[in-house]
Amino acid sequence: MKNELDEHYVQFCEEKRINFITFHPSYSYEEFVEGISVKLSDAGVKGGEIGYFLKPGIFKEMCKRALGAAVNIPDADIEKQTWKEIYDYYCNNRPVDFNAAQKYVLIIDEINRGDIAKLFGELITLLEDDKRIGKKNEIIVELPASGDKFGVPPNLYIIGTMNTADRSIALLDVALRRRFGFVEMNPDFGILKKEHIEKNESLLKENKVFELLNKSIIAIELINEKICIDPVIGRDRQIGHSFFFKVLTNNDLVMVWRYEVLPLLEEYCYGDYKKINRILFNLDSDSEWITEAKGIQEISNMNIHRMLD
Repeated sequence: MKNELDEHYVQFCEEKRINFITFHPSYSYEEFVEGISVKLSDAGVKGGEIGYFLKPGIFKEMCKRALGAAVNIPDADIEKQTWKEIYDYYCNNRPVDFNAAQKYVLIIDEINRGDIAKLFGELITLLEDDKRIGKKNEIIVELPASGDKFGVPPNLYIIGTMNTADRSIALLDVALRRRFGFVEMNPDFGILKKEHIEKNESLLKENKVFELLNKSIIAIELINEKICIDPVIGRDRQIGHSFFFKVLTNNDLVMVWRYEVLPLLEEYCYGDYKKINRILFNLDSDSEWITEAKGIQEISNMNIHRMLD
């Protein structure tokens, strides 16, 4: 099933029906929607003449492709035409059955890291389902740079991902929050068992890490239970299953625990090593692996067995 999904994803990306972007604090409306860009007459040549042109951003481009597909314009022709040309064609050929149209998806990673007011500007309202092109409360705006009439087609879907463990940005812009449905993605060690441990069982047993990896899952699930009820750490900071997908040998497992999981707990507990030992081993004193004086100790292929028992 996973391979089939991967194949579909690659196919849709090649067909430009899916696009992926990551928000960051310096990302702007001019890059996302449209803005003035610079072009050298001899690209990269020092002293070349500078020209300016209006460049559509990824959001406007995805809207163009989605609307073009809805009015049955061939993909090759969509690429050659501007948003205005496709929108004018739509206006002259209404109504359009958007339910039967090809679906397009814009995936925005780290959506809460961008300045939403700056990125979407006047378009934030257009994301709402009933405000989209052809809907009951359709809203069409005029873009300030190009002067184009603009709306968001209903066959364009926007998926935003965010990590709520980053508390500096955990409070998502309210204007954006009420325009999205939210799906919580908790750690799922069943996926790790199915997609990694079961598929690589022979190799894991040959490398004598199969049993330790299963013990690690039990240990992390117990740790997560303690993290969830801790008033300082909280359930948003549970340790995920993805750390262990790379484990194929004992050394891999040692590296994950020593340099990824334990330092993460050290950060969560603000260097309170007594608290870390309570979470890991139910101890109120130093352990073989974590001490007040020296912090996290080295873990070897031998003593990881004792740590997980």
